Parts: sequence; C-alpha cells; structure tokens
Amino acid sequence: MRKLFVLIFLLFGGLVINSQAQIAAGIQRLSSDTFVGIGTDPDNQIFGEARLSTGRSVGIEGTFGYNFIKRDEVNFYSGFHLGSEGDSNGFYLGIPFGLLVKPFNSKNVGVSMEASPIFPNERRNYFRAGLGLKYTFR
Repeated sequence: MRKLFVLIFLLFGGLVINSQAQIAAGIQRLSSDTFVGIGTDPDNQIFGEARLSTGRSVGIEGTFGYNFIKRDEVNFYSGFHLGSEGDSNGFYLGIPFGLLVKPFNSKNVGVSMEASPIFPNERRNYFRAGLGLKYTFR
C-alpha cells in the first residue's frame, strides 16, 4: 500500500504543478462508498484527483482523466483510477466514464455523474456509479 501511495502522490503532484494553481474539491456518493477529493482544474484537457473513501473502511484513490468533450456547460471524460481499499491489501484499477455538468452562471460549481467498472486483484470485478458536487477555486 505504501508504494501505491507514493506513486499516486508523485503522479498527482506532477499534475498539480502543471495546473496553474487552479484546484477543485468535491464529494461524490458512489454505489461503493462516499469519496472526498481534491484535484486539478477539471476543465483542463488532462486532469487528476486524489480521493479518500469514507465508507465502512478508509481507502485512497488516484483518478486521472482526459476530457473528450470540453464545453462551458458540460465535460465528458474518461481515464483510470488506481486505488487501494482500506479493508484489504489489494489494489484496484478502474475505468471511469463521467460527465461534469455546470448548470449555473458560475462555472465554478458542477454536478458530476460517474460510472466505473472496477477490477480488483483479489476479489470479483464490480461496477460503481453515482453523483457528486465539485467546486473549482479560480
């Protein structure tokens, strides 16, 4: 788990350095757990987010995404998750497909919708989906 944490920290640190100090914070309720996250500007072509799961067990996750559609009102992204669940020593890989909808005049607030198949190395694969809120500090 320590190696994964260092890898996520280094990759996420590189993305933050390139983000020009625009940071986003959010909370997502997915079918597996509730996640709180902090990351780079989700309007960048490539972005990242470090997430902490706050469900029955605490876990960490690094999410890296690429915006395929990037508009003022909506972004469509995909990428990958790399994480560890707190109740096991195993790691997992996920492939998120998400929408960030910005319905308000202020484009700092968005509603995120994300679905992701998860591929753990110790258990069966599963699918998670959910909603969240994201605020970008500009």
